[in-house]
Amino acid sequence: MSDLLLHTKSRISGKNADVQIYSNRIEWAREPQGMGWNITAIVLACSTACISLIWMRPQFKTQATEMIPASKISSIQTQKDGPVNTKVTVITSGNTLEFRTGHDKATTIKNTLTGLAI
Repeated sequence: MSDLLLHTKSRISGKNADVQIYSNRIEWAREPQGMGWNITAIVLACSTACISLIWMRPQFKTQATEMIPASKISSIQTQKDGPVNTKVTVITSGNTLEFRTGHDKATTIKNTLTGLAI
C-alpha cells in the first residue's frame, strides 16, 4: 500500500474536488453538488379539461472519482489562472487533468508530482 504524500482541495471542471497524491498515483473525487430533482410530467386528458400533474422525486448525485497511475504521467505544467489561483495540468498518455489551486500550493503540488514521475 502506498503512502499519502499530499492532500488538497481544488476545482476540477468547475466543481470542488479532493485531490490526493500518493507515492504511486493521483486520485481525485469531485464533490456532488447536492441533490437534483427528476421531474416527470403526467398529462391526464379529460373530456372538458386537461389536468397536468407534475411528479417530482429526488435524484441524488453521485461523487465522480478518477485515478492516474504515476507511471502514466508524462508532463506537469503550471500556469497562473487569475489573481489567486494557478492551473496545474497533469498530462498522461491517455488523459489530461487540469485543476485549480492557490498559488502557494501549486509549487508544492508540482514538486510532489515531479517526484512521482522520476
